[in-house]
Amino acid sequence: MKRLLLIYFLLTFGGCATQYILPGNRFATPETQGGFLNNQFEFQQTPGNQLTADLSQGSVEDGVLTQQISRSGFAYATSLFDSFDFFWTHTGASLSLFGAKFQFLGGSKSSKATGNKMALSLATGGNTHQIEGSTQVEFELKGSEVQLLYGYRFSELILLYSNLSYSTYNFKGEVISTDITINGLEPSYDTKIYALYQGLEFDLWSFFGKVECGYQQIQTSFTKDEAHFIYGYSMGFVW
Repeated sequence: MKRLLLIYFLLTFGGCATQYILPGNRFATPETQGGFLNNQFEFQQTPGNQLTADLSQGSVEDGVLTQQISRSGFAYATSLFDSFDFFWTHTGASLSLFGAKFQFLGGSKSSKATGNKMALSLATGGNTHQIEGSTQVEFELKGSEVQLLYGYRFSELILLYSNLSYSTYNFKGEVISTDITINGLEPSYDTKIYALYQGLEFDLWSFFGKVECGYQQIQTSFTKDEAHFIYGYSMGFVW
């Protein structure tokens, strides 16, 4: 309860804090699209990790508080050749990541091949933001991510998949405020997220849906490590 009250205080009295959001569920399967310029679009609903930096003591070294909030996300992928995709992902109010996925075991999505599948993906990106109000915060959020993906397709309709993920995020900001205790502060935090996701994809014609659960361990500068389970779903289509 004390933790929730502190989060509420920090969010209500914006002169004492700044916040940013890191992704939750990833919904990444080991299957590439296959062929040349085959495409996939996906809408995602997932918890996001909202990190709130406490500047109430006039310091940038008091750590952050992590809170899960519901976020919408989007993903797009297109194939360059049978086992190689380019992709883009975005979590609402967070950052966009651009990356590539290479499938080195099993058939692609368009091949409809059953059996074992494995892939490796790499992504990087970032966004700049500005929080308005009596206290303004200008900041840049950068991130990178590597994922080892495994799955087993039972049929054209069902794919069971796992995702072992490691991601890093860097937050750098500047506070502009009439409060001289925080004006000019430059908070900077590095976050590492170790995660394991387990999901199930259902395919029907050109449409698909996924349900996914995951376990994340979050390590942020000046902050005690946190770990939690998350759950989400997505839906999309291919063409």
